[in-house]
Amino acid sequence: MKYLNQVFLIFLMAFFSACSSKQNLNLNEINSISLNNNIIVAGVPQTYRSPVSVGLGVGGLVSRHVGIGVNTFFTPEFSNNEDLRMQDAFYRNNISIASMIENEFEFQMKNDEVFKNRFTPFGSDYMIYLFVPKYSLEQATFSSKVQVKITIELKIIDKNNKIIYEDKKDNILFSDNYIFNESEIFYSKEALLKASNLAIRQVVTRLILQMKKN
Repeated sequence: MKYLNQVFLIFLMAFFSACSSKQNLNLNEINSISLNNNIIVAGVPQTYRSPVSVGLGVGGLVSRHVGIGVNTFFTPEFSNNEDLRMQDAFYRNNISIASMIENEFEFQMKNDEVFKNRFTPFGSDYMIYLFVPKYSLEQATFSSKVQVKITIELKIIDKNNKIIYEDKKDNILFSDNYIFNESEIFYSKEALLKASNLAIRQVVTRLILQMKKN
């Protein structure tokens, strides 16, 4: 199943790459728009690269006034333990991030003053595609509390498979949202659902708000 998901993800990315560059369109003036329910969530990588590169150098003297040196740089990689454990928690509790995003996006679109009369389940002029390239567990600076951070990419395609709009947002890490510790996220389904829904709701709200500005 993981292999099929990766193949579909590659196909979807290739599809987006094949589309022409986005066109200018006022989304407030469209007649109808739908959500493609095949929301792809990328898997958590096994490791992550450090933002700091380390330099190594070896040098010596050829003569009293001439020296030679060889320098190289490498970026350390670290095990992505916390995010992998969170991914396992989603699997263990049978929680689908894609379904949570789909439900939240449909709920907000159906209740939005601009889009509620234009959002349809099928047969629309434009289609919304959502992709989650990353989600992670973020820890507070001076506390053991954590919260879920998620990034969602949005693309809107017309009937000619042209991208007419695209955006990417993540949730803002407000201090009030640090309400669970790490063990609660990993071992409590209720905590994992609440923290994830909070993050997803914020991202979807930001995406729809930006859509109304274009």
